[in-house]
Amino acid sequence: MKVKRLFLAIVLLAASVLATTMEDLERSWSDLIQRIVREPDSDQLIEIGRKLSAQKRLAEFDPVREAVLREDLEGFVRELSETEEVREDLLDECFVLFPKLREDVMNFERGDFSKLPIVSALWKLGYKPNVHRDFASWLVRSFLNDPFLLEWNLVFLLRNSANKQEIASAIRQECERMKDREEYYPALYRLMVLAEQLDGVRSQFQNELSRYIELMTSLERFSASQIPEEDYRRFSQLFNELNLKKDNLKVLLDQIARRSNIDVTVKRSVRWFEKIQPRSILLLICLCVSALFFMPRRLKIKLFAFLRAYGLAIKLCRKELEKNPTDVNLRTQLAMLYERVGENEKALEEYRLIRDLSRMIRKDRTLPRA
Repeated sequence: MKVKRLFLAIVLLAASVLATTMEDLERSWSDLIQRIVREPDSDQLIEIGRKLSAQKRLAEFDPVREAVLREDLEGFVRELSETEEVREDLLDECFVLFPKLREDVMNFERGDFSKLPIVSALWKLGYKPNVHRDFASWLVRSFLNDPFLLEWNLVFLLRNSANKQEIASAIRQECERMKDREEYYPALYRLMVLAEQLDGVRSQFQNELSRYIELMTSLERFSASQIPEEDYRRFSQLFNELNLKKDNLKVLLDQIARRSNIDVTVKRSVRWFEKIQPRSILLLICLCVSALFFMPRRLKIKLFAFLRAYGLAIKLCRKELEKNPTDVNLRTQLAMLYERVGENEKALEEYRLIRDLSRMIRKDRTLPRA
């Protein structure tokens, strides 16, 4: 009798694994019901029934149906990450069909943040994590190195977390420890906005960062042109009111002053420069122009970016991409340049293209070669 039950369990399990359509799944479900009626005390049948029931419910969620029918965990995670649809009543079924996901969730909550890409989209099925206390410091460090980390699934995962106020407070504390790292201010501001989304609190540091970025965007827009002295005084007043480190802003402000002939010290420097022999000046200009003309385009992009001539750097990036539109590194540089000039929609579009190209490259590497 035991052998018969074991054989029956294996047959039903194989039927559920091989179910590739909803019709196959329905037939397996009907067969199982009939068997349970005949053998109501079979623990093996009940366990298989739990799995078939979970698969049946999950398959009703269209975005992940194919992966569910194939019992393809990797495909399930990928399709769930990409869909915008939400079904908050399917988490238990997800763990029954894919028990490894439950292990990944437990490890993530214990502090194994390498599981984040696997669990980040589970909020769509009703997952409300209790995020580990070290997550905030990990997030800040990782985001400063990888600006693609803070994508929308992660944001909604944290917004649905059971301890989101605690996470927000920890993120805020980590960011404020870097008050003197001016090069990180744009990234820190994005993290502070995330903290505000979690608990609704807007700190003084976030307000200062917001004013810093607004002024930086304005100064970069005018760094290569002349402005009236009245506008310069307005920028100077905003600069003086900032209570943050602002060396980079000072450089931008001085550039505008030199171009607009406002700074007295700069004027004296110009008069001293005029005493140099005209031939020497002409020779120096010719050498600079020649070097720039023969310089590789990619090197020019880096040079203009370093000199904060972001408009020229963007134009050169776009021309270079006409020759090689699948260059991920070049598109990343273009996206960052768009961010520097405040064109966030164009930057976001480039980041989307980078994501798609990265997926294509990874897929191409996995294809068998002839």
